[in-house]
Amino acid sequence: MSKIVPFERYAGLDPLFLEFVRRRPPYYPDPPTIEAAAARGKELLGRRARVSAEAFRGRGERARGMAADLAAGRAVAVLAGHQVGLFTGPLFTLFKAFDALRVARQLTERGVPAVPVFYALTDDHDLEEIARTARPGAEAPEILILEGADRSNRQPVGALPIPARVGEILEKFRADAKAPDAPEILDAFARRYRAGTTYGEAFQETLLDLVDEPLLILDPMHPDARSAAAELFGQAAERRTEIDRVLAEGDARLSRDGRGVPAPHRPGVFPFFAVDASGRRRVEETDRAAEEIRSGRAWASADVLSRPVLKSFLVPAAASVLGPSEIAYHAQALPLLSAFGLAAPVLLPRSHVLWTGPPERRAIASLGLRFEDLLTDPPPSAPPRTPEAARLAEIARRAEEELASLGPALERVDPTLTGALETTRRKVAYQIAQLEEKMQKATERKDEVTAKRRQRLSVMLRPQGTNADRLYPPLVPMLGYGRDALRALRQAATGSTQGVTVAELAAAPEEVEEAAGAR
Repeated sequence: MSKIVPFERYAGLDPLFLEFVRRRPPYYPDPPTIEAAAARGKELLGRRARVSAEAFRGRGERARGMAADLAAGRAVAVLAGHQVGLFTGPLFTLFKAFDALRVARQLTERGVPAVPVFYALTDDHDLEEIARTARPGAEAPEILILEGADRSNRQPVGALPIPARVGEILEKFRADAKAPDAPEILDAFARRYRAGTTYGEAFQETLLDLVDEPLLILDPMHPDARSAAAELFGQAAERRTEIDRVLAEGDARLSRDGRGVPAPHRPGVFPFFAVDASGRRRVEETDRAAEEIRSGRAWASADVLSRPVLKSFLVPAAASVLGPSEIAYHAQALPLLSAFGLAAPVLLPRSHVLWTGPPERRAIASLGLRFEDLLTDPPPSAPPRTPEAARLAEIARRAEEELASLGPALERVDPTLTGALETTRRKVAYQIAQLEEKMQKATERKDEVTAKRRQRLSVMLRPQGTNADRLYPPLVPMLGYGRDALRALRQAATGSTQGVTVAELAAAPEEVEEAAGAR
Protein backbone atom coordinates (compact mmCIF):
# COMPACT_ATOMS: atom_id res chain seq x y z
CA MET A 1 0.00 0.00 0.00
CA SER A 2 1.55 3.31 -1.10
CA LYS A 3 1.93 6.09 1.43
CA ILE A 4 -0.14 9.21 0.71
CA VAL A 5 0.76 12.63 2.06
CA PRO A 6 -2.38 14.85 2.15
CA PHE A 7 -2.36 17.81 -0.24
CA GLU A 8 -2.86 20.10 2.77
CA ARG A 9 0.73 19.27 3.76
CA TYR A 10 2.06 20.31 0.34
CA ALA A 11 3.15 23.94 0.55
CA GLY A 12 2.41 26.24 -2.37
CA LEU A 13 -0.63 24.56 -3.95
CA ASP A 14 -3.22 26.92 -5.40
CA PRO A 15 -6.17 27.29 -2.96
CA LEU A 16 -8.61 26.74 -5.85
CA PHE A 17 -6.99 23.39 -6.54
CA LEU A 18 -7.37 22.35 -2.90
CA GLU A 19 -11.03 23.34 -3.03
CA PHE A 20 -11.44 21.39 -6.27
CA VAL A 21 -10.16 18.11 -4.82
CA ARG A 22 -11.91 18.54 -1.46
CA ARG A 23 -15.21 20.35 -1.97
CA ARG A 24 -15.56 21.00 -5.73
CA PRO A 25 -16.70 24.64 -5.75
CA PRO A 26 -19.39 25.70 -8.26
CA TYR A 27 -16.88 26.75 -10.95
CA TYR A 28 -16.32 23.07 -11.75
CA PRO A 29 -19.45 21.22 -12.97
CA ASP A 30 -18.10 17.66 -12.76
CA PRO A 31 -16.52 15.64 -9.95
CA PRO A 32 -12.96 14.46 -10.67
CA THR A 33 -13.87 10.79 -11.07
CA ILE A 34 -13.51 8.07 -13.69
CA GLU A 35 -17.28 7.55 -13.54
CA ALA A 36 -17.90 11.18 -14.53
CA ALA A 37 -15.35 10.90 -17.34
CA ALA A 38 -17.03 7.71 -18.61
CA ALA A 39 -20.40 9.47 -18.67
CA ARG A 40 -18.90 12.39 -20.61
CA GLY A 41 -17.22 9.97 -22.98
CA LYS A 42 -20.55 8.27 -23.77
CA GLU A 43 -22.03 11.66 -24.63
CA LEU A 44 -19.16 12.41 -27.02
CA LEU A 45 -18.87 9.09 -28.84
CA GLY A 46 -19.67 9.57 -32.48
CA ARG A 47 -18.21 13.07 -32.66
CA ARG A 48 -15.34 13.17 -35.13
CA ALA A 49 -12.08 14.92 -34.42
CA ARG A 50 -11.40 18.05 -36.46
CA VAL A 51 -7.98 16.73 -37.44
CA SER A 52 -7.12 13.67 -39.50
CA ALA A 53 -5.55 10.51 -38.13
CA GLU A 54 -2.28 11.63 -39.73
CA ALA A 55 -2.13 14.64 -37.41
CA PHE A 56 -1.29 12.38 -34.45
CA ARG A 57 2.22 11.10 -33.78
CA GLY A 58 2.47 7.60 -32.34
CA ARG A 59 4.30 4.34 -32.80
CA GLY A 60 3.11 1.02 -34.09
CA GLU A 61 -0.06 -0.42 -35.53
CA ARG A 62 -2.06 0.06 -32.34
CA ALA A 63 -1.31 3.77 -32.27
CA ARG A 64 -2.36 4.13 -35.89
CA GLY A 65 -5.61 2.33 -35.12
CA MET A 66 -6.21 4.58 -32.12
CA ALA A 67 -5.67 7.69 -34.25
CA ALA A 68 -8.08 6.39 -36.88
CA ASP A 69 -10.73 5.62 -34.25
CA LEU A 70 -10.42 9.07 -32.70
CA ALA A 71 -10.57 10.83 -36.06
CA ALA A 72 -13.66 8.82 -37.08
CA GLY A 73 -15.56 9.32 -33.81
CA ARG A 74 -15.23 5.70 -32.70
CA ALA A 75 -13.25 6.73 -29.60
CA VAL A 76 -12.88 9.72 -27.28
CA ALA A 77 -9.70 11.37 -26.07
CA VAL A 78 -8.12 11.59 -22.64
CA LEU A 79 -6.01 14.73 -22.83
CA ALA A 80 -2.81 15.72 -21.09
CA GLY A 81 -0.23 18.25 -22.20
CA HIS A 82 2.68 20.50 -21.40
CA GLN A 83 5.49 22.58 -22.84
CA VAL A 84 8.17 20.79 -24.88
CA GLY A 85 10.84 21.17 -22.20
CA LEU A 86 14.47 20.13 -22.35
CA PHE A 87 14.83 16.37 -21.71
CA THR A 88 10.98 16.31 -21.60
CA GLY A 89 10.96 19.00 -18.92
CA PRO A 90 10.07 18.43 -15.25
CA LEU A 91 9.22 14.88 -14.25
CA PHE A 92 5.53 15.72 -13.78
CA THR A 93 5.26 16.03 -17.57
CA LEU A 94 5.86 12.29 -17.78
CA PHE A 95 3.36 11.71 -14.95
CA LYS A 96 0.74 13.46 -17.07
CA ALA A 97 1.42 11.03 -19.92
CA PHE A 98 1.20 8.09 -17.51
CA ASP A 99 -2.10 9.47 -16.20
CA ALA A 100 -3.57 9.83 -19.69
CA LEU A 101 -2.61 6.22 -20.47
CA ARG A 102 -4.15 4.98 -17.22
CA VAL A 103 -7.41 6.94 -17.55
CA ALA A 104 -7.88 5.92 -21.20
CA ARG A 105 -7.43 2.30 -20.18
CA GLN A 106 -9.94 2.66 -17.32
CA LEU A 107 -12.54 4.26 -19.59
CA THR A 108 -12.10 1.55 -22.21
CA GLU A 109 -12.58 -1.10 -19.52
CA ARG A 110 -15.90 0.63 -18.68
CA GLY A 111 -17.11 0.30 -22.25
CA VAL A 112 -16.09 3.76 -23.50
CA PRO A 113 -13.37 3.44 -26.17
CA ALA A 114 -10.75 6.03 -25.21
CA VAL A 115 -7.27 6.91 -26.39
CA PRO A 116 -4.56 8.92 -24.57
CA VAL A 117 -3.54 12.14 -26.33
CA PHE A 118 -0.65 14.33 -25.22
CA TYR A 119 -0.96 17.91 -26.45
CA ALA A 120 2.60 19.17 -26.95
CA LEU A 121 2.76 22.96 -26.68
CA THR A 122 5.15 23.42 -29.59
CA ASP A 123 3.59 26.82 -30.35
CA ASP A 124 4.68 28.32 -27.02
CA HIS A 125 7.43 30.93 -27.31
CA ASP A 126 8.70 30.84 -23.71
CA LEU A 127 12.23 29.66 -24.52
CA GLU A 128 13.49 30.97 -21.18
CA GLU A 129 11.48 28.30 -19.37
CA ILE A 130 11.74 25.53 -21.96
CA ALA A 131 15.50 25.59 -22.58
CA ARG A 132 16.49 24.95 -18.98
CA THR A 133 16.78 21.96 -16.73
CA ALA A 134 18.29 21.03 -13.37
CA ARG A 135 20.14 18.30 -11.54
CA PRO A 136 20.84 17.79 -7.81
CA GLY A 137 24.09 19.51 -6.88
CA ALA A 138 26.09 18.90 -3.71
CA GLU A 139 24.45 21.72 -1.75
CA ALA A 140 21.73 23.05 -4.06
CA PRO A 141 20.09 22.25 -7.40
CA GLU A 142 22.34 23.02 -10.33
CA ILE A 143 20.32 25.00 -12.88
CA LEU A 144 21.44 24.34 -16.46
CA ILE A 145 20.42 26.74 -19.23
CA LEU A 146 21.00 26.56 -22.98
CA GLU A 147 22.17 29.67 -24.80
CA GLY A 148 19.48 31.83 -26.28
CA ALA A 149 17.06 31.01 -23.48
CA ASP A 150 15.73 34.49 -22.76
CA ARG A 151 12.47 36.39 -22.90
CA SER A 152 13.33 38.11 -26.17
CA ASN A 153 12.38 35.02 -28.19
CA ARG A 154 9.01 35.27 -29.93
CA GLN A 155 9.28 32.26 -32.24
CA PRO A 156 7.35 29.05 -31.41
CA VAL A 157 9.91 26.85 -29.71
CA GLY A 158 8.76 23.62 -31.33
CA ALA A 159 10.48 24.56 -34.60
CA LEU A 160 13.67 26.01 -33.06
CA PRO A 161 16.89 23.98 -33.39
CA ILE A 162 18.56 22.85 -30.18
CA PRO A 163 21.94 24.62 -29.73
CA ALA A 164 25.28 22.79 -29.78
CA ARG A 165 25.82 23.19 -26.04
CA VAL A 166 23.10 20.60 -25.32
CA GLY A 167 25.78 17.89 -25.29
CA GLU A 168 27.73 19.78 -22.64
CA ILE A 169 24.61 20.10 -20.47
CA LEU A 170 23.74 16.43 -20.89
CA GLU A 171 27.28 15.54 -19.84
CA LYS A 172 26.69 17.31 -16.50
CA PHE A 173 24.21 14.56 -15.65
CA ARG A 174 26.95 11.92 -15.87
CA ALA A 175 27.76 12.64 -12.22
CA ASP A 176 24.32 11.20 -11.39
CA ALA A 177 24.87 8.00 -13.41
CA LYS A 178 24.82 5.35 -10.67
CA ALA A 179 22.57 2.66 -12.18
CA PRO A 180 24.14 -0.14 -14.28
CA ASP A 181 22.14 0.94 -17.34
CA ALA A 182 22.81 4.67 -16.79
CA PRO A 183 25.28 4.96 -19.74
CA GLU A 184 22.65 3.52 -22.09
CA ILE A 185 20.06 5.96 -20.73
CA LEU A 186 22.38 8.93 -21.30
CA ASP A 187 23.15 7.72 -24.82
CA ALA A 188 19.43 7.38 -25.58
CA PHE A 189 18.76 10.98 -24.49
CA ALA A 190 21.82 12.17 -26.42
CA ARG A 191 20.51 10.57 -29.61
CA ARG A 192 17.23 12.45 -29.27
CA TYR A 193 18.66 15.75 -28.08
CA ARG A 194 21.27 16.31 -30.78
CA ALA A 195 22.34 19.80 -31.79
CA GLY A 196 20.18 20.93 -34.69
CA THR A 197 17.20 18.73 -33.81
CA THR A 198 14.16 20.87 -33.02
CA TYR A 199 12.86 21.13 -29.48
CA GLY A 200 9.52 19.75 -30.63
CA GLU A 201 10.97 16.71 -32.39
CA ALA A 202 13.30 15.82 -29.51
CA PHE A 203 10.56 16.18 -26.92
CA GLN A 204 7.97 14.12 -28.75
CA GLU A 205 10.29 11.27 -29.63
CA THR A 206 11.75 11.10 -26.12
CA LEU A 207 8.30 11.09 -24.55
CA LEU A 208 7.34 8.13 -26.77
CA ASP A 209 10.60 6.42 -25.71
CA LEU A 210 9.62 6.70 -22.04
CA VAL A 211 6.13 5.20 -22.20
CA ASP A 212 5.56 1.50 -22.80
CA GLU A 213 2.02 1.74 -24.19
CA PRO A 214 0.77 3.44 -27.37
CA LEU A 215 0.41 7.17 -26.81
CA LEU A 216 -0.76 9.74 -29.36
CA ILE A 217 0.87 13.17 -29.49
CA LEU A 218 -0.94 16.14 -31.03
CA ASP A 219 1.24 19.00 -32.25
CA PRO A 220 -0.64 22.32 -32.64
CA MET A 221 1.83 23.28 -35.38
CA HIS A 222 0.64 20.40 -37.59
CA PRO A 223 -1.22 21.74 -40.67
CA ASP A 224 -4.47 20.02 -39.63
CA ALA A 225 -4.34 21.59 -36.17
CA ARG A 226 -3.52 25.01 -37.65
CA SER A 227 -6.47 24.76 -40.02
CA ALA A 228 -8.86 23.89 -37.19
CA ALA A 229 -7.38 26.64 -34.99
CA ALA A 230 -8.03 29.13 -37.80
CA GLU A 231 -11.68 28.02 -37.89
CA LEU A 232 -12.00 28.48 -34.12
CA PHE A 233 -10.27 31.86 -34.33
CA GLY A 234 -12.79 32.99 -36.91
CA GLN A 235 -15.67 31.97 -34.66
CA ALA A 236 -14.03 33.70 -31.70
CA ALA A 237 -13.54 36.90 -33.70
CA GLU A 238 -17.25 36.98 -34.48
CA ARG A 239 -18.07 36.42 -30.79
CA ARG A 240 -15.42 38.70 -29.30
CA THR A 241 -17.96 40.75 -27.33
CA GLU A 242 -19.50 37.63 -25.82
CA ILE A 243 -16.04 36.20 -25.03
CA ASP A 244 -15.02 39.41 -23.29
CA ARG A 245 -18.25 39.36 -21.27
CA VAL A 246 -17.89 35.69 -20.26
CA LEU A 247 -14.31 36.16 -19.12
CA ALA A 248 -15.10 39.38 -17.24
CA GLU A 249 -18.04 37.72 -15.46
CA GLY A 250 -15.85 34.77 -14.50
CA ASP A 251 -13.19 37.03 -13.00
CA ALA A 252 -15.84 39.05 -11.15
CA ARG A 253 -17.44 35.90 -9.74
CA LEU A 254 -14.14 34.63 -8.37
CA SER A 255 -13.38 38.03 -6.85
CA ARG A 256 -16.85 38.29 -5.26
CA ASP A 257 -16.35 34.86 -3.71
CA GLY A 258 -13.06 35.96 -2.17
CA ARG A 259 -10.90 33.82 -4.45
CA GLY A 260 -7.85 34.95 -6.31
CA VAL A 261 -8.09 35.17 -10.10
CA PRO A 262 -5.41 32.81 -11.48
CA ALA A 263 -5.10 34.40 -14.96
CA PRO A 264 -6.72 37.86 -14.81
CA HIS A 265 -8.39 38.90 -18.06
CA ARG A 266 -7.98 42.49 -19.15
CA PRO A 267 -11.14 43.88 -20.76
CA GLY A 268 -10.84 44.05 -24.51
CA VAL A 269 -7.84 41.70 -24.71
CA PHE A 270 -8.51 38.94 -27.23
CA PRO A 271 -7.44 35.53 -25.80
CA PHE A 272 -5.35 34.44 -28.79
CA PHE A 273 -1.94 34.95 -30.32
CA ALA A 274 -1.16 35.21 -34.03
CA VAL A 275 2.06 33.71 -35.40
CA ASP A 276 3.76 35.10 -38.49
CA ALA A 277 7.32 35.50 -39.72
CA SER A 278 8.06 37.94 -36.89
CA GLY A 279 6.96 35.48 -34.21
CA ARG A 280 4.09 34.83 -31.82
CA ARG A 281 2.36 37.98 -30.64
CA ARG A 282 -0.78 38.84 -28.73
CA VAL A 283 -3.66 39.78 -31.05
CA GLU A 284 -4.35 43.50 -30.75
CA GLU A 285 -6.38 44.16 -33.92
CA THR A 286 -8.76 41.21 -34.16
CA ASP A 287 -10.17 41.92 -37.63
CA ARG A 288 -6.73 42.39 -39.11
CA ALA A 289 -5.42 39.20 -37.46
CA ALA A 290 -8.47 37.27 -38.67
CA GLU A 291 -7.79 38.38 -42.25
CA GLU A 292 -4.10 37.43 -42.01
CA ILE A 293 -5.05 34.01 -40.66
CA ARG A 294 -7.66 33.47 -43.38
CA SER A 295 -5.14 34.40 -46.06
CA GLY A 296 -2.44 32.14 -44.62
CA ARG A 297 -0.04 34.98 -43.76
CA ALA A 298 -0.37 34.03 -40.08
CA TRP A 299 -1.77 31.21 -38.00
CA ALA A 300 -3.68 31.18 -34.74
CA SER A 301 -2.23 30.14 -31.40
CA ALA A 302 -4.27 29.86 -28.20
CA ASP A 303 -3.40 31.52 -24.91
CA VAL A 304 -3.84 30.06 -21.45
CA LEU A 305 -7.61 30.74 -21.35
CA SER A 306 -8.49 29.78 -24.92
CA ARG A 307 -6.29 26.66 -25.06
CA PRO A 308 -8.85 24.48 -23.21
CA VAL A 309 -11.41 25.54 -25.83
CA LEU A 310 -9.05 24.75 -28.72
CA LYS A 311 -8.20 21.29 -27.39
CA SER A 312 -11.87 20.34 -27.02
CA PHE A 313 -12.53 21.86 -30.46
CA LEU A 314 -9.85 19.63 -32.00
CA VAL A 315 -10.83 16.32 -30.38
CA PRO A 316 -13.82 14.94 -28.40
CA ALA A 317 -12.24 14.97 -24.95
CA ALA A 318 -13.87 12.95 -22.17
CA ALA A 319 -11.24 13.93 -19.61
CA SER A 320 -8.32 16.30 -19.22
CA VAL A 321 -5.42 15.60 -16.86
CA LEU A 322 -4.21 18.87 -15.36
CA GLY A 323 -1.81 20.27 -12.79
CA PRO A 324 -2.91 22.44 -9.84
CA SER A 325 -2.39 25.79 -11.61
CA GLU A 326 -4.14 24.52 -14.74
CA ILE A 327 -7.15 23.37 -12.72
CA ALA A 328 -7.23 26.77 -11.03
CA TYR A 329 -7.41 28.75 -14.29
CA HIS A 330 -10.00 26.34 -15.72
CA ALA A 331 -12.38 28.02 -13.28
CA GLN A 332 -12.16 30.93 -15.74
CA ALA A 333 -11.83 28.93 -18.96
CA LEU A 334 -14.69 26.43 -18.61
CA PRO A 335 -17.47 28.98 -19.29
CA LEU A 336 -15.80 29.68 -22.64
CA LEU A 337 -16.41 26.11 -23.77
CA SER A 338 -20.13 26.57 -23.20
CA ALA A 339 -20.00 29.80 -25.22
CA PHE A 340 -18.71 27.76 -28.16
CA GLY A 341 -21.21 24.95 -27.63
CA LEU A 342 -18.48 22.50 -26.59
CA ALA A 343 -18.81 19.87 -23.87
CA ALA A 344 -16.14 20.39 -21.24
CA PRO A 345 -13.94 17.41 -20.41
CA VAL A 346 -14.00 16.12 -16.87
CA LEU A 347 -10.99 17.59 -15.08
CA LEU A 348 -8.70 15.12 -13.31
CA PRO A 349 -5.69 16.13 -11.20
CA ARG A 350 -2.34 14.90 -12.42
CA SER A 351 -0.44 12.51 -10.22
CA HIS A 352 1.79 14.04 -7.58
CA VAL A 353 4.66 11.76 -6.61
CA LEU A 354 7.42 12.12 -4.03
CA TRP A 355 10.17 9.70 -5.02
CA THR A 356 12.82 8.49 -2.59
CA GLY A 357 15.82 6.21 -2.88
CA PRO A 358 17.59 4.32 -0.08
CA PRO A 359 19.84 7.33 0.87
CA GLU A 360 16.80 9.58 1.32
CA ARG A 361 14.91 6.98 3.33
CA ARG A 362 17.92 6.43 5.62
CA ALA A 363 18.23 10.18 6.17
CA ILE A 364 14.51 10.48 6.88
CA ALA A 365 14.76 7.69 9.47
CA SER A 366 17.90 9.08 11.12
CA LEU A 367 16.37 12.56 11.40
CA GLY A 368 13.12 11.22 12.80
CA LEU A 369 11.10 12.88 10.05
CA ARG A 370 7.80 11.93 8.49
CA PHE A 371 7.21 12.08 4.76
CA GLU A 372 4.74 14.94 5.23
CA ASP A 373 7.53 16.97 6.85
CA LEU A 374 9.33 16.98 3.50
CA LEU A 375 6.62 18.83 1.57
CA THR A 376 6.53 21.93 3.74
CA ASP A 377 9.15 24.56 4.44
CA PRO A 378 11.05 23.68 7.63
CA PRO A 379 10.73 26.10 10.56
CA PRO A 380 13.73 28.36 11.32
CA SER A 381 16.49 26.40 12.99
CA ALA A 382 16.91 27.02 16.71
CA PRO A 383 20.46 27.37 18.08
CA PRO A 384 21.89 23.93 18.88
CA ARG A 385 21.07 22.94 22.46
CA THR A 386 23.83 21.19 24.40
CA PRO A 387 22.49 18.02 25.99
CA GLU A 388 22.65 18.04 29.80
CA ALA A 389 23.69 21.75 29.74
CA ALA A 390 21.23 22.66 32.47
CA ARG A 391 22.35 19.73 34.63
CA LEU A 392 26.02 20.71 34.22
CA ALA A 393 25.24 24.31 35.18
CA GLU A 394 23.48 23.04 38.28
CA ILE A 395 26.50 20.88 39.17
CA ALA A 396 28.78 23.90 38.75
CA ARG A 397 26.56 26.01 41.00
CA ARG A 398 26.38 23.36 43.70
CA ALA A 399 30.17 22.74 43.57
CA GLU A 400 30.76 26.47 43.96
CA GLU A 401 28.41 26.63 46.94
CA GLU A 402 29.79 23.49 48.61
CA LEU A 403 33.41 24.60 48.23
CA ALA A 404 32.58 28.09 49.48
CA SER A 405 30.89 26.59 52.54
CA LEU A 406 34.18 24.90 53.50
CA GLY A 407 35.97 28.24 53.90
CA PRO A 408 35.23 29.03 57.57
CA ALA A 409 36.00 25.50 58.75
CA LEU A 410 39.30 25.33 56.84
CA GLU A 411 40.34 28.74 58.14
CA ARG A 412 39.85 27.52 61.71
CA VAL A 413 42.03 24.48 60.98
CA ASP A 414 44.76 26.39 59.14
CA PRO A 415 44.35 29.87 57.61
CA THR A 416 46.72 28.94 54.80
CA LEU A 417 44.21 26.36 53.52
CA THR A 418 41.93 29.13 52.25
CA GLY A 419 44.40 29.76 49.38
CA ALA A 420 44.38 26.06 48.47
CA LEU A 421 40.57 26.11 48.59
CA GLU A 422 40.44 29.08 46.22
CA THR A 423 42.81 27.30 43.83
CA THR A 424 40.65 24.18 43.96
CA ARG A 425 37.51 26.24 43.31
CA ARG A 426 39.10 27.87 40.26
CA LYS A 427 40.32 24.50 38.93
CA VAL A 428 36.90 22.90 39.37
CA ALA A 429 35.21 25.85 37.67
CA TYR A 430 37.75 25.72 34.83
CA GLN A 431 37.33 21.96 34.32
CA ILE A 432 33.56 22.28 34.27
CA ALA A 433 33.81 25.16 31.77
CA GLN A 434 36.15 23.05 29.61
CA LEU A 435 33.68 20.16 29.69
CA GLU A 436 30.86 22.53 28.79
CA GLU A 437 32.87 23.88 25.82
CA LYS A 438 33.62 20.35 24.59
CA MET A 439 29.97 19.40 24.95
CA GLN A 440 28.97 22.49 22.95
CA LYS A 441 31.42 21.72 20.14
CA ALA A 442 30.27 18.11 19.99
CA THR A 443 26.67 19.29 19.80
CA GLU A 444 27.54 21.73 17.01
CA ARG A 445 29.30 18.98 15.07
CA LYS A 446 26.29 16.74 15.46
CA ASP A 447 23.99 19.60 14.50
CA GLU A 448 26.13 20.26 11.43
CA VAL A 449 25.78 16.62 10.35
CA THR A 450 22.03 16.85 10.89
CA ALA A 451 21.87 20.11 8.92
CA LYS A 452 23.81 18.57 6.04
CA ARG A 453 21.47 15.57 5.97
CA ARG A 454 18.46 17.87 5.99
CA GLN A 455 20.01 20.02 3.28
CA ARG A 456 20.68 16.98 1.10
CA LEU A 457 17.10 15.84 1.58
CA SER A 458 15.92 19.28 0.49
CA VAL A 459 18.12 19.17 -2.62
CA MET A 460 16.77 15.76 -3.60
CA LEU A 461 13.13 16.00 -2.55
CA ARG A 462 12.21 19.67 -2.23
CA PRO A 463 14.66 21.70 -4.33
CA GLN A 464 14.10 25.45 -4.30
CA GLY A 465 11.13 24.92 -2.00
CA THR A 466 9.09 22.81 -4.41
CA ASN A 467 8.51 19.11 -5.05
CA ALA A 468 11.33 17.50 -7.05
CA ASP A 469 8.94 16.46 -9.85
CA ARG A 470 8.48 20.15 -10.65
CA LEU A 471 12.20 20.79 -11.27
CA TYR A 472 14.17 17.67 -12.16
CA PRO A 473 13.69 15.80 -15.47
CA PRO A 474 13.17 12.02 -15.69
CA LEU A 475 16.91 11.70 -16.21
CA VAL A 476 17.57 12.17 -12.49
CA PRO A 477 15.72 9.12 -11.09
CA MET A 478 16.54 7.08 -14.21
CA LEU A 479 20.30 7.65 -13.93
CA GLY A 480 20.21 6.86 -10.22
CA TYR A 481 18.00 3.76 -10.37
CA GLY A 482 17.76 2.73 -14.03
CA ARG A 483 14.74 2.22 -16.23
CA ASP A 484 13.19 0.25 -13.36
CA ALA A 485 12.58 3.65 -11.79
CA LEU A 486 10.06 4.39 -14.53
CA ARG A 487 8.03 1.33 -13.59
CA ALA A 488 7.99 2.32 -9.92
CA LEU A 489 7.03 5.90 -10.77
CA ARG A 490 4.30 4.75 -13.12
CA GLN A 491 2.85 2.48 -10.43
CA ALA A 492 2.81 5.46 -8.07
CA ALA A 493 1.08 7.68 -10.66
CA THR A 494 -2.46 6.82 -9.60
CA GLY A 495 -3.97 10.29 -9.97
CA SER A 496 -4.85 10.40 -6.28
CA THR A 497 -7.21 13.19 -5.26
CA GLN A 498 -6.12 12.73 -1.65
CA GLY A 499 -2.50 13.76 -1.83
CA VAL A 500 1.06 13.04 -2.89
CA THR A 501 2.01 9.40 -3.40
CA VAL A 502 5.38 8.28 -2.05
CA ALA A 503 7.34 6.13 -4.51
CA GLU A 504 10.15 4.10 -2.98
CA LEU A 505 12.78 3.41 -5.64
CA ALA A 506 15.32 0.58 -5.56
CA ALA A 507 14.81 -0.98 -2.13
CA ALA A 508 18.12 -1.42 -0.34
CA PRO A 509 19.03 -4.95 0.86
CA GLU A 510 18.21 -4.12 4.48
CA GLU A 511 14.79 -2.83 3.39
CA VAL A 512 14.10 -6.06 1.50
CA GLU A 513 15.11 -8.11 4.57
CA GLU A 514 12.92 -5.96 6.83
CA ALA A 515 9.92 -6.39 4.51
CA ALA A 516 10.50 -10.17 4.38
CA GLY A 517 10.69 -10.31 8.16
CA ALA A 518 7.42 -8.40 8.46
CA ARG A 519 5.70 -11.03 6.30
